[in-house]
Amino acid sequence: MYAVWEHSLCMTQGSIFRLILSSSPFAKVILVVLLVFSVVSWAIIIDKLRSFRSVARHSGLFLRRFKEGAMIQELATISKQIPSGPYPAVALAAISEMGFYQKGAAGTSDQKARSSPDDIERVRSSMNRAANTEISKMESYLTFLATTGSVTPFIGLLGTVWGVMSAFLNMGVRGSATLAVVAPGIAEALIATVAGLAAAIPAVIAYNSFLGKVRVAENEMGKFISEFCDRLSRGAL
Repeated sequence: MYAVWEHSLCMTQGSIFRLILSSSPFAKVILVVLLVFSVVSWAIIIDKLRSFRSVARHSGLFLRRFKEGAMIQELATISKQIPSGPYPAVALAAISEMGFYQKGAAGTSDQKARSSPDDIERVRSSMNRAANTEISKMESYLTFLATTGSVTPFIGLLGTVWGVMSAFLNMGVRGSATLAVVAPGIAEALIATVAGLAAAIPAVIAYNSFLGKVRVAENEMGKFISEFCDRLSRGAL
């Protein structure tokens, strides 16, 4: 039974491949365009999966040390050692703004004593700018996934309409409506539909997932900035 099913599957795949090769030039162009969209989308998806995994790992390390009460100089050291992550970049922006980075641990106590509300506000602004930059990095190429998810079904639909139209034209030329006359054009149309959906569905799922992660990271960074500035104003850093 399994051998029969496997044989049928191989024959079906071979028939589909032969059908693609024998399809019209316009249909081939549609399939090539959809293939390009799909390949680029999967490349972005794989790259983003690795990037978000790395960000989550390194951000977790940094936040754990921050919540444990790490001081400015330690945070600066950790931030330089971590290769990626939005929190170290935001923290370094604050440290650089307040002059901790250059002065070192010896000057932190005097610096904290002179931290006025204006100083805190400058730090907050610097951290917000750094956070916006990091969010922009996380959002990079997501627009392509959104474009793929919204455009490729219509490109596939264009190929579908073309295949159906070819089927009807073939019916008119042959003067008959037999299955042998109609089937190639209809099959060509359905392949375009499947290709469009195959490109769109993973892109939409990945876009929604990644966008949700970005929004969570944006909210968490807002909390981190508030807590950092609060600790700085209390001299707890």
